[in-house]
Order: sequence, then C-alpha cells, then structure tokens
Amino acid sequence: MEKEKLRYNREKLLEMRRNLITKLNERYNEAMGLGGDGTQDSADEAYNLYNKNLMLGRVETDALKLRLIEQALQRIDAATYGVCIECEEDIEEKRLEYVPFARYCTDCKSELEKKGLIKM
Repeated sequence: MEKEKLRYNREKLLEMRRNLITKLNERYNEAMGLGGDGTQDSADEAYNLYNKNLMLGRVETDALKLRLIEQALQRIDAATYGVCIECEEDIEEKRLEYVPFARYCTDCKSELEKKGLIKM
C-alpha cells in the first residue's frame, strides 16, 4: 500500500479510536447512572435494568470495535496492514475505505460468516 494512503488510514483509525473512547465512556457512565436517582417502583426498576443492559451491550460492541482498531494500528506498524489475515491477499481499497480496521478481504469474510466463525 502506498505511503500516503497508509498515512491517511492511520489518521482515520486514530480519529475513530478517539471518538470511540469518548462514546464508550459516555455510554458506560450513562448506563451506570440509570436508576440511581431515588426510589423506584418495580416497573421503573425493570425499565432501567432493561435500558442498562441494552447500553452495556452497545458498550461491549464498541469495545470490540476498539480492539479491531487497535489491531489495525498494530498491523500498520508491522507493515501488514491491508493484507487479509486469512488468505494473505490484499484487501480491496474500497473495503478499507469503508472499514479501515478490516482484517479480511471480502471473499474470506463472506466465507467465514457463512461458517459462523465471525460476526464482525
């Protein structure tokens, strides 16, 4: 991959990481604050518990995305960025533009999803 494109993707990943960390902190704090505003009846408690679990699920998804971003930054440092970790072929530039933390080329990702081996 050419240096300019690599530099662009690194900056994009760093920006994504900064935004994601901010969002993770906000969602986590919001989830932890639910129901802490006084006495609640059982309906309010159930509603708050449901929302808390929903938010924590989003935090978990964002944490996974953050790990993928970190791994992509490591691949840039190791000069393996843009190479599919399954078949070792180049990942399509359009795919990296859309998903800069992509680990798999389109074909390998589709095949692994069909087998139920990956979700993201």
